[in-house]
Amino acid sequence: MLRPEEIPAHIGLRRTVMDETTPTPADKNLKHPAEKAPRVFADTGTIDEIRPLLDAGIIDGVTTNPTLLKRAGASSWDMAKKMMKDIVKLLDPYPVSLELIELTKDKMIIQAEELASYGSNVVIKVPVGGYQAVDSSFDKHTGLKVLNVLWKKNIKTNATLIFNSAQALWAARAGATYVSPFLGRLADYLYKHDEVEMPVGNSLYYMEDHRGKKENTKVHNTAYVAAGGARKNAGIRLIHEISVIFSNYEIKTEILAASFRNDVQVQESLLCGADILTVPAPILMRVADHPLTEEGFKAFNEDSKAFEK
Repeated sequence: MLRPEEIPAHIGLRRTVMDETTPTPADKNLKHPAEKAPRVFADTGTIDEIRPLLDAGIIDGVTTNPTLLKRAGASSWDMAKKMMKDIVKLLDPYPVSLELIELTKDKMIIQAEELASYGSNVVIKVPVGGYQAVDSSFDKHTGLKVLNVLWKKNIKTNATLIFNSAQALWAARAGATYVSPFLGRLADYLYKHDEVEMPVGNSLYYMEDHRGKKENTKVHNTAYVAAGGARKNAGIRLIHEISVIFSNYEIKTEILAASFRNDVQVQESLLCGADILTVPAPILMRVADHPLTEEGFKAFNEDSKAFEK
């Protein structure tokens, strides 16, 4: 758990330089009390999950990807595109992140322009790296190059599959509108790949020799993120680290926390500086739930019966 005393004060000050997320309409006398509150997106491709959340005012955006669209019933790219268009139309003017499926720079840019034509609220999701994992001949910096080209074309982007602060920084430098650290997947990786006889976080950070001479040296993340506490909190520490770096340099790229595994991670992400949360619909459906709320509501309702005519 990230303790409040561990959080530098300037993380909170960062919000003061960011744009309003809930501006008060010009015709309103009562000023909105949460004009710079974090935004909440639904992470889904299912429009029937989106609609009730939107109607309830719980979300102000959506993120989706090929996996979620496939899960929602898309069996072809044409079907996926139709589903994306429907989501974009429903959410307008709120942002909708649509992910590219092309893997080379020129084709990705062409596809990004097509998806961006679906509406002014479209944001293009671009994986920041991983291209050589699919084909060793690919350019490992494809994602950063695409982000930069799309910024020059005035197309908003969401740099996805972020797992360390270096990726987040370079994506921001390339012009990304959002960076998406995947906090749940980071912890999943540690649980799966850590050597149990070695210190926690050793699959992503382990260094016996500061010169990096040992064969088992690993510095995919800082010691703070990978080995600074419980494995389950690694993703929260990553968001905290990115928040500190972005605060230090007044970077206005927004931190879009993703890959939630449970309800409490939503609160912890806000505690450590996330600007936006993209949350699976089942977790969002529980935002008003608490056992004490239910207990209190039942008691108040029972007592109110004394006033019935």
